[in-house]
Amino acid sequence: MSTLAPGGHRAGVTLRTVLALYPARYRRDRGAELAEVFADTTAGAGRLATAREAFDLAAYGLRLRTGLTSTALGGRLLAAAAPLLAGTLFGLVALPGDTRFWRVADAARSGFGVRWQQLPDNLALLGLTVVPALLALAAALGAWRAVRALAGLVVLLAAVRLGVSVLTANVVPGGPWLTEPNVWLLLLDATALLPYLAAGGLLLAAPADLLERPSRLLVAVGAGTGLLVTKAQGGYDSWHLMDGWMPLLLLLAPLLLILCAARERLLPAAIGLAVLPLTLWFSLFSLWEQAGGMWRLAPLAVAGATGLLLTAQALSTRQGARGRAEVF
Repeated sequence: MSTLAPGGHRAGVTLRTVLALYPARYRRDRGAELAEVFADTTAGAGRLATAREAFDLAAYGLRLRTGLTSTALGGRLLAAAAPLLAGTLFGLVALPGDTRFWRVADAARSGFGVRWQQLPDNLALLGLTVVPALLALAAALGAWRAVRALAGLVVLLAAVRLGVSVLTANVVPGGPWLTEPNVWLLLLDATALLPYLAAGGLLLAAPADLLERPSRLLVAVGAGTGLLVTKAQGGYDSWHLMDGWMPLLLLLAPLLLILCAARERLLPAAIGLAVLPLTLWFSLFSLWEQAGGMWRLAPLAVAGATGLLLTAQALSTRQGARGRAEVF
């Protein structure tokens, strides 16, 4: 790439770095055009505007790499699942009768009257109770820009809680930090935060140009599903309904539904994708516990993921061949 954006060497290095994120074929075919557009849009612009343009260009390159554009199957699946994901996040909110509710109530009563070490966790806990409700409301009203902002906030709050768990792990003075009990407790906290991290991340990854209309019915269906599944599992109690084959079944059911996307059946695939963050929470810790550790479970997880990917690829290839045959 020989074209340099205005601003000299630094802008040229930024442009080349951004274009490196694009697939090689796309870069060969349209690299010069992208460089010209970048040069035109950043001509005379300040550093902030140039950085924002570079970020947008890089984000689209990553979408092409991951197949999450508005025309790709992955992007269309995420867009179909977005209102359901917004609803399932709301369904996770702790309600009276849920064991998590008492901790939320305690955090609300204490407010800022706690030690400064506890304050970030308390605020994040309250945020993960309020923000999902606002996110579901925004999705129901079709305010998808607000949904994306709130989804980013959900991911941030969950990351804060996870970080606090890591930093405040129970350490015996003079003893090792990552003892076996600490590792298990951290895994429990991490799996409990998976629905927020996964659902928030998937909402951020959904193509914005496919999210335009209100989706009240799908948000309501997602909220009801999230609430019922959470209640059936027992809220925060990771021992409820989690013996034997149940955790594996809770993982396989939504994964098999997601495979429907390879046959262009996006609604059942979207339902599976929306439920999967919940079943990950319910299942992973129990599977780790039954297998005797995360590393013993890793080979099975890799083998299962590989099998599902190969199956999806085969179904997608078959569907594409069938579509081409119908055209001719």
